[in-house]
Amino acid sequence: MKDALNISSEVLMERVKRADHKAFSMLYDRFWEQMYVKAFSILGDRNIAKDVVQEIWISVWERRTKIDNTNIEGYLFRAVRFKIYNQFRTLKYRDKLIEEFVQNYKSQIPVNTTDEHIQFKDTETIIFSTVNGLPKKCKQVFQLSRFEGLKNNEIADKLNISQRTVETHISNALKVIKKHTILLFLLFNFL
Repeated sequence: MKDALNISSEVLMERVKRADHKAFSMLYDRFWEQMYVKAFSILGDRNIAKDVVQEIWISVWERRTKIDNTNIEGYLFRAVRFKIYNQFRTLKYRDKLIEEFVQNYKSQIPVNTTDEHIQFKDTETIIFSTVNGLPKKCKQVFQLSRFEGLKNNEIADKLNISQRTVETHISNALKVIKKHTILLFLLFNFL
């Protein structure tokens, strides 16, 4: 097994192309966790992240003779981004991602790298810019809800409006924010 660490990923991929199951298993063991961490960091759902990575490995085996093995690691991580893009295209995951960002804003989502910090700041800038462009009452309700942490009934009492109106303003604000942030998300995670 110690020798497996000395075998380059490119050599392993060349062996995989010849249907070498052991080489495939070694590549899988080498990259699975990193791929999973990347998928989970974007999707925020362990099961979906595992499914995404598993589907990629199935595809690698099925397409093994067509894959360029000069940079298999790059290929695998591009595959993760592409597969997540397909997941993200569904409204459910896009909405979930933006909603989590907005709801967790006060907790200052931890960023581990310079790239993540830049992405966070750019996303933050887009969200604040979008919020500032909302109609006055919608902006006020959204800020009270998401940035000051007030409950809908507290906002309704404070602004002397119905709780249903508060919910409508928040919903409208989220729709606008989602629309403006999807392009930013795609630019940072899939190019």
